[in-house]
Amino acid sequence: MTKREKRLEKLRQSQKNVSMQELSQVLGDFGFEIEHSPNGSHYKFEYNKVGLVIRLIIPFRRPIKPYYVKDAIKAIDQVKEY
Repeated sequence: MTKREKRLEKLRQSQKNVSMQELSQVLGDFGFEIEHSPNGSHYKFEYNKVGLVIRLIIPFRRPIKPYYVKDAIKAIDQVKEY
């Protein structure tokens, strides 16, 4: 099992108390690019490859709500299937 698979598995196991750094790392592992403006209140992640575009918007609040983590996992699963 690779490091990126281990990080993803950790997210799947526990979707509470996930830091933005952990979530950003896992999304980055699977090709998502992060955009955060200094004046904005949200992080924007985008996966844009041939034929597949996925956007995630996650508020800057801490801790990250579990349903945002679930959405990120679903998006990663879509990328893996594609």
